[in-house]
Order: sequence, then structure tokens, then C-alpha cells
Amino acid sequence: MEIELKFQLPESKKKSVLQFLNKQSAQKIRLQAKYYDTADRLLAKNYVAIRLRQEGDHWVQTFKAATKNHLQRIEEDIYLGKCEQEPELDLTLYKHNQTVQSVLRDVLGDSPTELLLQFQTDVQRTFHVFEFENSLIEVCLDDGEIRTPNDQAQICEVEFELKQGSPQDLITFAHTWVKKYQLWLDVRSKAERGNLLAVTKRVSPATKAKTLKLESDISADQAIKQIVENTLNHILPNAAAIADGVAEADHIHQARVGIRRLRSALKHFSNWSTQVDESWESQLAEIFRALGKSRDNDAIQDSVIPLIQKVCDFEFKLTASDATNIAQIFSRTQTTELFLSLLNFSYRESESKPKVTKQAAKSLTKLYQKILKDAEHFSSLAVEEQHRTRKRVKQLRYCIDFISDLYPEKDVQQFLDKLQPIQEYLGFYNDLFVAEHIFEEQATEHPQFLFALGWVKAQQPHVAKKAAKKLEDLSIKDIFWDEE
Repeated sequence: MEIELKFQLPESKKKSVLQFLNKQSAQKIRLQAKYYDTADRLLAKNYVAIRLRQEGDHWVQTFKAATKNHLQRIEEDIYLGKCEQEPELDLTLYKHNQTVQSVLRDVLGDSPTELLLQFQTDVQRTFHVFEFENSLIEVCLDDGEIRTPNDQAQICEVEFELKQGSPQDLITFAHTWVKKYQLWLDVRSKAERGNLLAVTKRVSPATKAKTLKLESDISADQAIKQIVENTLNHILPNAAAIADGVAEADHIHQARVGIRRLRSALKHFSNWSTQVDESWESQLAEIFRALGKSRDNDAIQDSVIPLIQKVCDFEFKLTASDATNIAQIFSRTQTTELFLSLLNFSYRESESKPKVTKQAAKSLTKLYQKILKDAEHFSSLAVEEQHRTRKRVKQLRYCIDFISDLYPEKDVQQFLDKLQPIQEYLGFYNDLFVAEHIFEEQATEHPQFLFALGWVKAQQPHVAKKAAKKLEDLSIKDIFWDEE
């Protein structure tokens, strides 16, 4: 298992990093690698990479595969030594490695499959192993390029690999470099970037949330750490695309969803661990707000404007948000430090706490009772309080998603079926108010938005009434979690 962190290095800082490494008598080596895949790229689609790499005058064949988080990867190196002729890829070299064999069978099946050269990398690596606390950490500066027959892209990144010791030491050590050299965290591998270049794409599809499976006998402290890890697996690939300036609308949407999921967990489950840092919430809220304007425009364009265009012939084109500003937020040092702090938390030793089922029941009941109280008089609440109810319903949905595997699927689904239309009505209700604000701004220069403004204002009370009706159906008897 390979444990490493990788960061993009600003071109302006490359000379400083090289000078520092050279002062440590760092070694240098030229790495020339060839990456292989099936014609339809089955390996890449399953986050697997197989390469042949010339390291100086020696050759190494390497298999890599993703695991459940972005700090660890399965890695198997076969050292081929010096070769008179360039070696050919040979999958039989992994025949005694059951882990590799299992992954290959899952991806390629049992029939022999031809793997074809997809792209190459040519990198000058400067590296040195540092002693830090009780760990040995190799720092590598990779400077070079990825090449396909038709294109090429530059590589300038710093990798921190744990050779011996703890992941916490690795993260803490990397933290000092982030501050000094303005590194930003990038979970995308060279293989992923190379595959994109080979198919002439700039970015992989946005990463969505993956189901979390908690064991019922773990402590609440262990559970909140696994929940944070799960949300980071959702956020970090999308954050990397945004920081690199190649993100599409769905990356921004998924980054926002991931941050909302994480904030929901920290808000309602923070008492599960004494190691939760209260400052995380305000930092995440700032990033969330920065993403808001871009996402709001996309949401209104998709959900509200098509409905208005059914009753009029006007064009309603919204002004694009500033993508550059969003990229800067995700590549800045403070954001990378936040991600590292959260990663560090997920790897910290767990405390002895009550079982997750007991704590989950308490946390869910507390939140659900607030929603039931709002439901009793939703129509008479101020608009801000109605939107607070919407947030609570969405937070409840995310919190349930985290712990749903602890309960019978049928009971969970029955509850979610009742919650879903409420969430949809309240979500559309919020969209109408967001649209109102946007249309007011647009109407100063584009008079047709006055019609759109009137339409959304007229819809607001009708949608609020429907949401109130659905909220009335909720009852404390609906809960599927055991109150203890």
C-alpha cells in the first residue's frame, strides 16, 4: 500500500524548492514511463494504472489501483533491473499477487486482454528522504511533461510519500511545505492526466458522493472520522479540477454538495468526538458561499427559467460568474491547510466513546424535533426561518445518508420517501427567492427580466403552501432509528 500526498507547485516557487532540496544533497533521476490500457480504457475507468518505467538505467513495471481514500493506493512494483532491450509489458509477473489478480479479474475479466500504449511521461525527479518525528518521508519534485502522439502537457508537482511511520506525520510534515511554497492539494494522478490528454479532454467527470457503510459496533468517534473521510473523497477531486481552472458546472455543484454534506455532519455529529475543530465550520462556510453565486446561476438557468419560457418568448441569459476567483479560493494556502487538517482528523486514533447507533439516534432525534416544531406553523414563519427549515430538512437527509447502513433498508427508504417531496418543494421555494434577487439585478439592463421577476414573486406563496402541506404529514412516529 502506497501512502502519499501530491501537490501542484506554482512555477514561481519551483526554483526555491529545488534550491532547498539541493541543500539536502537530494538525488536526481530521469523517469521515462509508458502507460498501457485496453482500447476502450477499462483500466482508467476503474482507477487502475499499469506502466513500464525506465528509472535511470533500470526498468520497473508498476501496477496501481485506487482505494477508498485519496491518501492510500494499492501499488505493486516489479523490478526488472537493467535490460539490453526495452522490456515488454507482462501481466503474468503479478500472478502470485492475489490483490492485483483480484483487481485485474474484476476489471478485465478472465480472458486475455491486449493492453496498448496510451501515453508517456518524461520527468526529471529531484528527491530526498526526510526524518520527521518517528517517520521517514520522501519528498519528490517532478518536473517534466506528459506526451501523446498529438499533444503534451507540463508536469510540475511535489509528492510526499510515507516510507516509514504514520500518516499523521506525513500530513503534518506536508503542512509546513504548503505554507512555505503555496502548494495546493491535487488528488489527480499522472495516469488520470495522461488519459485525459490521450482522449483530448481537459477534465474527468465530476465526482459524486459514494455510499458509506458503517459497522454497527464501532464507536461514534470512529464513525465521524469515517464520515469526514467519505466527504473528502467527494470534495477533493472536484476541488482539484476547480483549482486547476478546468472545472465544469457539475464539478462546482458536486464540490458544493460535498461541502454541504461535510458541514451537516460537523453541525449535528460534532459531539461524537472531542477532536473536532470548531474553526472548520466557518472556513467551510466561506468556501461554500464563494461557490454559491456560480451554482445559483446554473440552478436558476436549469430549474426556473425553463418554466418561465413556457409562458413567454423572451430570452433570459444570465451573466456568467467569475470562475477565476473560485479557482483562486481552491488553490490558496488556507484551503489546502483546511483539507489537510480534515485529513489528519480522519487518521487520528479514535477515542473510547458510545456506540455510533446510540449517538446517531440522539443526534437525529434532536434535529428532527426542530423540523417538526417548524412544521407546526411553517406558513407563519418569516421567510428567513422558512429557509432555515429547508436547511434542516436537507441536513437531515445528508445525516441519514451517512448512517443509513446501520438500519433496515426498507425502514430508511420509507422515511426518505416522505422526506423527498418536502425537500424538493423547499428547494424550489429557495430557488424562487434566489431567482428574484438575480432577476432584480438583471432587470436594470434587460427589461424582459421584469416579467420573470413578476412570475417568481407570484409563484412563491403557492410553493410555500404546498411545502407546508407536506410538512404537516411528518410525525415523530415516522422515525426508523431507535431512541435510546
